[in-house]
Amino acid sequence: MKNYLFFSFFTLFALASCGGDESTGSSSNVTNIASIFISADLSQIEIADTTTFSAVSNSGVDITNDVTFSVDGNPISGNSHTFQEEGLFSITASYENIISNTITINVSVPLSSITLSSNSNSYFLGDIVEFQVTGNNGENLTNQATISMIGSSDLSGNQYTTTAEGVFSFTATYDSFTSPEYEITVLPAPTKFEQNVLIEDYTGTWCGYCPRISYAIDLVKEQTSNAVVVAIHRGSTDPGNSSYDPYNFSAGTLENLIGLGGYPTGMLNRTTEWNSPEPNYISQVLNLTTSQSDVGLALNPTLNANTMNIDVSVKFGGQFSASNAKLVVYVLEDGLEFNQTNYTSYYGGGNVIANFEHNHVLRASLTSLLGDQIPSSEYSADNVYQVNFNVAVPSNVSSTDKMSVVAVVINGSSNAAINVRGADFGDTQTFEEL
Repeated sequence: MKNYLFFSFFTLFALASCGGDESTGSSSNVTNIASIFISADLSQIEIADTTTFSAVSNSGVDITNDVTFSVDGNPISGNSHTFQEEGLFSITASYENIISNTITINVSVPLSSITLSSNSNSYFLGDIVEFQVTGNNGENLTNQATISMIGSSDLSGNQYTTTAEGVFSFTATYDSFTSPEYEITVLPAPTKFEQNVLIEDYTGTWCGYCPRISYAIDLVKEQTSNAVVVAIHRGSTDPGNSSYDPYNFSAGTLENLIGLGGYPTGMLNRTTEWNSPEPNYISQVLNLTTSQSDVGLALNPTLNANTMNIDVSVKFGGQFSASNAKLVVYVLEDGLEFNQTNYTSYYGGGNVIANFEHNHVLRASLTSLLGDQIPSSEYSADNVYQVNFNVAVPSNVSSTDKMSVVAVVINGSSNAAINVRGADFGDTQTFEEL
């Protein structure tokens, strides 16, 4: 009996010892790991929120407690982390020399206030105001918020069309948040002017294809009074030369500006070339007269014996935006008759059109061809800039009765004509306000 008890006790001790050996070995969770995949319960959180991470092995076994998690490369204790800063954070896990995939946590500032704003604080009557609603965390809440005019009703959407002059206040609401009041100022509608187009015709009496543009100009004149033409004749001053032109005007500065490639060339508003054949593209000219201009001109040219007195007034509208404006003033002459070489079918065809009437012929420029500077201090809304020219009639003019004046406001940065106007001597013009 004693032997039996001793054997039983020894057997139990041996079994207990064997069980203890097995429990001290490595966990089966971390055996045969080839890769680690991690995830998070939240990827979009706010500051002070906590995110919990988990990890599984390539065999699908949960090894969360066996890996070390890192936030932006810094190891953390456990598998959760409370974020105290705004930003994007990269999370990885490692076990021995195995590194997991990377996940990103986006931590934002909690919404605590909203702000109402617009693309400007000042508008003209009839303008459309477009509002934006932004949270203190930078979130765009425009489409979810309600925008209201103080003392009036809610807006439908985020736009408001100004219907009266004055100062108006608006607010926005989103959930339990209300923005501070936001003010806009509505000004009277800006002054606008009729838009004219400048046609500068680079031509010559010797140029056989130049009648093509002359004919196109005639077609334009039949359809609009908003085209102002300047014919810039080029050619030799030697009557014995085959390219002789008695109306030659030295315009190399302009030719360099436009990169003149040959004759004829028609330039619209100085920087746009008129498509050839020009009689087929009258609409190209007319289309440049359909808009409204932010600058207007009024001319008052008078003649006293052999002296010209020319008053030029330039009025700026409230939306004039050019930062560098210049003024060009030309003296022209009409009704000059001289034979015109002709290789076209226009004007009855024939190699020469005898005593062809040349109009809009440039005789003098009272300013630089590229324009004289208009001081930037003059550009304020509804201001009128005035300049006077008191000079002798150009010596090349044949008949003072057929002289006229053209004034052009140029954008000095782009060299494009902003607006233009012509006048005969004796005209007293007012601004072509719309």
